[in-house]
This record gives sequence, C-alpha cells and structure tokens, in this order.
Amino acid sequence: MKKIIFPLLLGLVLTLSGCSVVRSIQPVATPASSGTLLFSDEFNDNSNSWGLSSDDSGAVSLLYQGLDIRIDQSNTMRWTVANPKFTDTRVDVDAVLLAGPTDDAYGTVCRFEDDQHFYGFIVTHDGYYGIFKMQDGQVILSDTSGGLKFSELIRQGGVVNHISTVCQSDTLSLSVNGQVLAEVEDDSYPSGQIGLIAGTYSTSGVEVFFDNLLVTQP
Repeated sequence: MKKIIFPLLLGLVLTLSGCSVVRSIQPVATPASSGTLLFSDEFNDNSNSWGLSSDDSGAVSLLYQGLDIRIDQSNTMRWTVANPKFTDTRVDVDAVLLAGPTDDAYGTVCRFEDDQHFYGFIVTHDGYYGIFKMQDGQVILSDTSGGLKFSELIRQGGVVNHISTVCQSDTLSLSVNGQVLAEVEDDSYPSGQIGLIAGTYSTSGVEVFFDNLLVTQP
C-alpha cells in the first residue's frame, strides 16, 4: 500500500518561510572523474556554510558532530543546503530519528537552484520512500499516483539508514542501505547545491540527525 504524501507537501508549499537555505554565488564546480570526492562533512564546524536557523517552527543546527533538523510544526518540510554548486553528484549520508513520530520524512536534496526549484529524495521511518521535484513552489512527485512506495529494506524506528542519492545527467536515483529503490529521468535542473531535508505529517516534533556526509562524482 502506498502512503499518500499530499498533506505533507501541502505543508511544504504553505510554509516556505520555515525553510533554511543558503543562496550561493559560487561558480558551478568543474565535473571530475567518477568516484572523485567533491567534499565530505563530519559537521565538526560549518565550513561548508550550511543554512542554520531556529524559530517557532523548528531548527537546523550542528549538534553532536552531526547536522540536526527539528520540526515543531505539523505538515511542514525544512531543508538546508551547503555552499558549493555541482552538475552531477552522488550524496551519501547516514540518518536516524532522534525524536518524534516514525510518520515523518527525511533525505537529501540535489541541484538546488532556489527554494522553489530543486530535486528531493525522501525516506520515512515507517518504511516509505519517493523522489520529487519542486517546480515553481509546487511539488511534483515522481510516482504519478501521488503516494510513496513501501520497502522492507528501510529500517524502521530509531535505527540508522544509509541513504545514497544520485543526480547524473537527466537520471535521478535513490538507494537505501545499498539497494536502489527508485530511478527516474528529468532534465529540468542541470546544476545546483546539495542539501538535507526533513518533514512532518500530522504530528509535529520530528528530529532527524544526519552524519557521515560524502559527496562524490558519480
């Protein structure tokens, strides 16, 4: 059975002011050979210029040598992006639920142009996943049925999942714990920043912790 995503994404569209972004004027990095490390982050400091913030709807902060996204408002997504811009990327990161309901969403962002134009890859702590495109502030889910798909490969509850996402040419793919779960084609955005994202459905109080971030050339 698929989990309908519209309530969460409606919250995303209506609460853009609750999102954290960095607007970079850096040039797009020159493509490197496959496997080249573009940058890594153990989150000991903010050398990659993540957008950090705190307000009534939640916070993005560096915590316990990781990056922490807390959302204190229902039906809301919050994201943060790092400074460099790239064309093709593979983003690997470990993520775990620190607090709140397993009915959440979390993952990565690639080719972030601005807060209304980017690709998102999301997983939930109750076992669902999906790829979406933010276009002119509206969410377009890759699954046209409007839902997320379920996979037993996603570890549920407060257990670490390893997420790998690839943006290469017009191919977007999402892998969890070493297994490809979704792959789609889209050529809307050729380059941009990478980021991390988390969200709530009807219950607020979600807190997701990210660590061991690696960005490589696919």
